[in-house]
Amino acid sequence: MKIKEVSFVKSVTINDNRVFFENRDEIIFVGRSNMGKSTLMNKLFNKRDMVKTSARPGKTKTANIFLVNKKFYYTDLPGYGFARLGKEVREHLDALISWYLEERRNNIKKVVMLIDAKIWAQESDLEMFGYIQDMGLPLTIVLSKIDRLSKGEVDKSLAATQKQFFGQQVVAVSSTKNKGIDELGKIFREALLGN
Repeated sequence: MKIKEVSFVKSVTINDNRVFFENRDEIIFVGRSNMGKSTLMNKLFNKRDMVKTSARPGKTKTANIFLVNKKFYYTDLPGYGFARLGKEVREHLDALISWYLEERRNNIKKVVMLIDAKIWAQESDLEMFGYIQDMGLPLTIVLSKIDRLSKGEVDKSLAATQKQFFGQQVVAVSSTKNKGIDELGKIFREALLGN
């Protein structure tokens, strides 16, 4: 799906009682802190800084919603599993992620979960995967930052990730080298448009 227009809609927290969701199909991006969600979204949008990026893990603490082609939502959820945030903040962010997925479950056409290709899935990733599976949401796993690995290492990471996640759809991506971006676009088109 070619993205022609993107606009920022709003940032949402679990305490925001004024939230109004339009009945739009949605793509959700989740992953541990510093997995490259914002960078990937900017690449998909073909915008340098539409989605704010940070070198400091755990900075995003809201669900950030973008309107794509005046029709669909693409939403960047906070990163999970960053220990230095402290237990209370981590629990708040986990609650926000769960709340958002529950609120939007009937509109979600794809959950995109990013995994670092170099370090593979961590316990928090497997827990999130289990939660997404329990909700019955459609999932694509993105192996991020593959530009840091050799082809052999990428192949090994792909095989290990497919095994860890029971044969789920896995796409190896490098936002900096434009690898896997077109494949993701096709996956999103099929999810949103059915072709």
